[in-house]
Amino acid sequence: MVSGVSSNNSRTRNLAAAGAGIAVGTALPALTVVDSIRTSSPQELGDSLKFMKKLMPATDTFENVKANAEKVLEESGLKAKGVKATFITNTEESLSHLKDICTQEAGVKNSFQRKLGKNYFNIFKEGANAAFFPKANECVVHSENLYDSIFHELGHAMNKNGNVFTKALQNARVLTPFGASIVAPIALGFGIFHKVDKTKPNEEKGAWEKTKDFIANHAAGLTALSYVPMLAEEGLASIRGLKAVKPHVSKEIFGNLAKNYAKAWGTYGALAAAVTGGVAGGIALAKHIRKDHQPKAEKA
Repeated sequence: MVSGVSSNNSRTRNLAAAGAGIAVGTALPALTVVDSIRTSSPQELGDSLKFMKKLMPATDTFENVKANAEKVLEESGLKAKGVKATFITNTEESLSHLKDICTQEAGVKNSFQRKLGKNYFNIFKEGANAAFFPKANECVVHSENLYDSIFHELGHAMNKNGNVFTKALQNARVLTPFGASIVAPIALGFGIFHKVDKTKPNEEKGAWEKTKDFIANHAAGLTALSYVPMLAEEGLASIRGLKAVKPHVSKEIFGNLAKNYAKAWGTYGALAAAVTGGVAGGIALAKHIRKDHQPKAEKA
């Protein structure tokens, strides 16, 4: 018979396996969310800006970019739909407008939303990022930094103000808030805690057991799938923005823009791959710990 000590050791081992798997599988998503919602220091914002400027160096003068953005707004029909392209400056009027947009996007119902709005404001006033704000129907970039990302942001506006498919694609990004998949922890949980009974015929299993088996067996794949809307929408935004501005820029500028947008898309792809790998690694680690340290039966 198995002793009480062995039983306790088994429970401890299972808890350790689960803990290690969860730690590995949720580390990156948790870090992504925390990094997105916490207030960055001026030094961190400066470092982020330096990285983004190196990743996406300017391809044209600000004056040319602004003029071309106005052409795209007009020719694409976005202007008629109320879309605006805003280039933030350090004037009091411009920063006040930015604060209003950020507050509208984040909301003011609770302290978390208010803090999020302030974080948005700090990031965009420094030009460390650019975005399309759906609630305001407005593309926002800084007049000194990353301003030629405006065409990508206008691509997001085209998706938001486009057909049923592009609108649905953008709305489906709720699966990856702040870049962290909400599917990942669910899939990870099933992968770690649900044991697939391989000795039981599939036809004898109920619908719920089959569902649990499917999630556990395809945890990494389901995590990767949850990133498809984000990756597709980001890619489509770049493609549409580039297509719209192409008639107004030289081949060299167009090529550099395309290169910048491809690198930016690559950061999303790398994040998706890393989170998916974390889920797969977390499950594999938990199984490894359990498998390599199975309790042995002790004879009475």
